[in-house]
Amino acid sequence: MTTFSGRQIYLIGANILINELLAHFITEKTGAVCTTGANLHSIPVVEDSTAEKRLVLYDFSNSHDSLEELISSDKNNILQRDYVVLTNVSNNLNMECEALQCGVRGFLYYQGGIETLLKMIHSVLNSELWISRELMTKLLLDGGLKKTTKAKGGLASLTAQEINILNSLSMGFTNAVIADTYCLSPHTVKTHIYHIFKKIKVTNRLQAAMWAAHHM
Repeated sequence: MTTFSGRQIYLIGANILINELLAHFITEKTGAVCTTGANLHSIPVVEDSTAEKRLVLYDFSNSHDSLEELISSDKNNILQRDYVVLTNVSNNLNMECEALQCGVRGFLYYQGGIETLLKMIHSVLNSELWISRELMTKLLLDGGLKKTTKAKGGLASLTAQEINILNSLSMGFTNAVIADTYCLSPHTVKTHIYHIFKKIKVTNRLQAAMWAAHHM
């Protein structure tokens, strides 16, 4: 199997002991540099846009895990910047299509063993998706990850400035940062956000980020 010497892999989850043991094993088998962390916020920001994408193995086994929580913890835009794979996923969650829309690159289920883990690492670090044949079939039959007519209509109702602000908002930027970025007053930004929420029918920033992940 191809080695990935120097590539970075992050194991994110509450079970630090298991993740550290797994990190040691992955490094031994692939040559990658493995780091453990409690959440996505623990992954450092990469300023160089040309840098190789990192692989993030996000433990999705806790009962409180949800896509909303995953997105809200993604202050550094890891879902769009790097390769995020959800691990220890239950077969009955039925959230894969939605997760792919949010930027997730694959899923490793409870029954997956060591060989499956290593094959997944190889595939995803080579820019491939890691999804089941059943999910691939469902996506093909449903026309792929296409935006619905309703979603397009909602996006079309936003102005170019509102789309920019929504993008910034979904990346976790504060009103003050958005104001500085687009040379606007904080009051104008607040007004834009009010109109955005009204147009896309959400009531808070987390819901707006979820909407953007699905429709933009």
